[in-house]
Amino acid sequence: MNLSEINGEQLEARLEELKAETCEEKRDALSTDELEERVKEMEAITAEIEARKAAAAEEARKAEEMANKPGEKIFEEDKKMENRFAVNSPEYREAFLKNLQGKELTAEERTAVTAAAAIPTETANKIWGKMELYPILNAIDVMHIPGNVILPVEGTINAAAVVAMGTAATDDADTLAPVSLGAYKLIKTVEITADVKAMAVPAFEDWLVDRLANKLFRLVAAEVAAGTGTNEPTGLATITATGTYTKAAITYADLLTIIGSLPAQYDPNACFVMSRATFYGNVLNVTTTQKQPVVVADPQAPAKYNVFGFPVIIEDGVGTDIIFGDLKEGYVWNFAKDVEVESDASVAFRTGSTVFRGMALGDGKPTGVGLVRYTKAAS
Repeated sequence: MNLSEINGEQLEARLEELKAETCEEKRDALSTDELEERVKEMEAITAEIEARKAAAAEEARKAEEMANKPGEKIFEEDKKMENRFAVNSPEYREAFLKNLQGKELTAEERTAVTAAAAIPTETANKIWGKMELYPILNAIDVMHIPGNVILPVEGTINAAAVVAMGTAATDDADTLAPVSLGAYKLIKTVEITADVKAMAVPAFEDWLVDRLANKLFRLVAAEVAAGTGTNEPTGLATITATGTYTKAAITYADLLTIIGSLPAQYDPNACFVMSRATFYGNVLNVTTTQKQPVVVADPQAPAKYNVFGFPVIIEDGVGTDIIFGDLKEGYVWNFAKDVEVESDASVAFRTGSTVFRGMALGDGKPTGVGLVRYTKAAS
């Protein structure tokens, strides 16, 4: 029996019943187990009644205290209002999205969205969840550090050495090569007619995330793959070519050469990055000298493939190049400013449309380690 679900009168009535059943005149009619069971129930009910009385007394004390301190009472009410419109609250999320739609807001909602321009927590989670659709973004090192960033990356790192007992160790000339990340604007705008005002808030949120966030992260993935570094982030395509593979069709020997050219320390997290055309047109049908396929489907996810056990990431931005290595070590991306969403109805006044803009500031670069890049041979 859950005593917390029973009201006070019922508890008092049940306690009286138990007292009557366990009185001296009726006690002999009960077995030892029945008597113990009723005694335990009486103790539990008594404890529950006492706890409720104590809680009621504490509430009364607080109410009396607040009545004598009206200033604190106002503060508490303000605090409750503030929490009700916190960035992670349903109230703030609805106010934020209604404001983007151009719907009429209450005074409380208007105050909340004016005071905080931050994207609601749940909406932000949906936006960042779209990044999972792009495997290459899940494989690289993504940071969220405001402003410009300088990261130390391994340059020359000498191996550890064995030193005889009693002999002093000699310091190695290890070096670090800094990688500097700035901030480029990543923007996606979309214009929609006034019908957007008629959409329910949840439907509008889903539409907004799909149309803006999805396109922004598609752009980031493309920049990671093929950014030139001139007025845009620097992509994997700028890595100095390690070698070439056969122009007509990549061979078993080519794949072994690519894998063999990567230092062994990067093997645990290594993967291939190639375009869909390269993978399905050149790599998927490659076999070993024993006519065994080098590509194996992942039994846990049939749409995913491995080449000699190394995962394959499909990214069309790399063109005909084949990238191999540890992307966590070999590439860094930083969002200097996370995604923000704004709307403007004035730019399309004549048509009655609203323009929505998703924008983030970001930059990315290869670190110079952990990756090899092979291009298609010219002949």
